[in-house]
Amino acid sequence: MPADQYAVRGVRWTNEAIVALASLAGGDRRILIERVELVAQFPAMYPARQRGRFKGLRYFVVGRRWIVYYQVEQVFVSVITVVPAKARPR
Repeated sequence: MPADQYAVRGVRWTNEAIVALASLAGGDRRILIERVELVAQFPAMYPARQRGRFKGLRYFVVGRRWIVYYQVEQVFVSVITVVPAKARPR
């Protein structure tokens, strides 16, 4: 595995993720943005889904209420979606 594989230079957000982010309460939104900044520095720090709709995407939980799915691409992290934790993918 090349040493520069995780040299992420930025974050991209899908429209769906931006809409979800806008709907979050201020505290949850702040925590989510802080975590995404960490993910940009350490993209492999969270696990990847093994099955279901979001198989292969990495994810983390914000405040036990939201699940943020992202994928690591060559030079950026893409935030794919933010879903309520109760709406688990099958």
